[in-house]
Amino acid sequence: MNNRHSIYQILGSPLFLFLGWVVVTVVMLAAAVGFEHRRLMSEFYDEATVMHRLVSQRADQHDAHLTALSAIADSETDGRDRVFLNVARTIQQFYPRVKDVDLVSLTPGGTVLSTRDGLSAERQQMIRAAAEGSHGELVITKAPGDAGRYLLIKRSPNNENARYGLALEVDGLSLLGMDSDFWSRPAVTRSLALPDRSLLAGEPPTQSPQFMRRLSSRSQPLELSAGIRPALSDLLPWVLVIPLIVLSSLVYLAFMLWLRQRVFTRRAERQAEISAREARLAHASRVNALGEMASGMAHELTQPLTAILSQAQAGRHLAARGDMEAVGNVLQSIADQSKRASAIIMRLRNWSRMAPEEKTEVDLAGVLKNVELLLSAEARKNGVTLAVNTAEPGLSVRGDQVALEQIVFNLVRNAIEAVEGMLEKQVSVSVRAQDSFAEINVSDSGPGVPDAIRDHLFEPFTTGKPNGTGLGLTLCQRLSEGMGGDIRLLPGTGRTTFRVRIPLEGRNGGKTKG
Repeated sequence: MNNRHSIYQILGSPLFLFLGWVVVTVVMLAAAVGFEHRRLMSEFYDEATVMHRLVSQRADQHDAHLTALSAIADSETDGRDRVFLNVARTIQQFYPRVKDVDLVSLTPGGTVLSTRDGLSAERQQMIRAAAEGSHGELVITKAPGDAGRYLLIKRSPNNENARYGLALEVDGLSLLGMDSDFWSRPAVTRSLALPDRSLLAGEPPTQSPQFMRRLSSRSQPLELSAGIRPALSDLLPWVLVIPLIVLSSLVYLAFMLWLRQRVFTRRAERQAEISAREARLAHASRVNALGEMASGMAHELTQPLTAILSQAQAGRHLAARGDMEAVGNVLQSIADQSKRASAIIMRLRNWSRMAPEEKTEVDLAGVLKNVELLLSAEARKNGVTLAVNTAEPGLSVRGDQVALEQIVFNLVRNAIEAVEGMLEKQVSVSVRAQDSFAEINVSDSGPGVPDAIRDHLFEPFTTGKPNGTGLGLTLCQRLSEGMGGDIRLLPGTGRTTFRVRIPLEGRNGGKTKG
């Protein structure tokens, strides 16, 4: 019970509620981060795949440009140079990534055509050497002096009788250009590398790229790499944080209300179960005590039955003499003794019944009288002087009469057993009103409670009697607490004294009687 009570206190503490809210909020934010990370990675792979397809298509267009320009360069028509330059500039206009077009004769001093203002001798020699070294494939190399650009060189015509070296200078960054806003994010990187994996254009990833694939163009097997390293602001933007905190607070509030209701329901069910067990235990205790009191009750019933028999015989003689007035007195005496026997049987019957779990106004004088009648025979049988000081008339408490009778009965019966073997066998019961409680004191002249069990006296299975169950005082404590009272062993009284306190009914007061 103490552990469960501690759990209830922890669940209701402000610190626990705050920490629980923090945990729920952090979990929801973490879940949002995980979800956003998966969504972002999925979008990244989709965008990277689209970029790879578009860049590969653009690279294939370069092959078409070189084929068209090579056909013009190989023609023998008038105005060939002018047509070549016009077509080259048109390509530059519609395909801005193509920065320059150069046509260099493989024969030194031959024809040189270029869209640039001037083609240096070094670049001419570079194009000529690449074309002469080609066996039909396109030659890809970095453009000298122009970062992020590469030269795509082809011999023209593309056979052993080649006369020219034809070159396109392509801007790698423009080749990577995309209309999607996704690639403008700071967390995203992309780059192009030459077939030898040397960086051509773009920003290399700071870690292993999540996407790396060669272009599908057979003539330009450039390697496309892309990576993403999202920051916390990318995964959890402020526009999402506030709604998530509000949502987590609502979820947590709903959960705590449900948990609180469940805890209270379980506690109520547990309390009802405990109350039912205590009621069954109390009933079993009364039935057990009833069996032990049978001989005493038989003695109690013998007196009124003997008196009835005697009065009946006397009445028969008086009737035979015709003394009807005396017969009337005899019959009244028989009726009184019958009522007395009936009262004894009724008390035994009430004692063995299951107690109703309800609080009513209980007259203490009636409680003490019933207990005295139940135990007086046992006390006389054991030579014990039982002194019950009747409560002040009108002194009543709020509780259960059967439960209160059982508390006093258990204490008085324990006291009777405790004085067994003592020279002085005295048990006393007194009642007084103190503040808003009625105090019932049960004292005996026995040897007292052993020190070894004094601190655990009201715990289950704690007993100082050889054949005791250790449940009597525990039951008394539960029953008294159920009525809003308590029970304790008074220290330093010279006698073993148990005090039971039960709340008074209304405004009652009084002094100890006797």
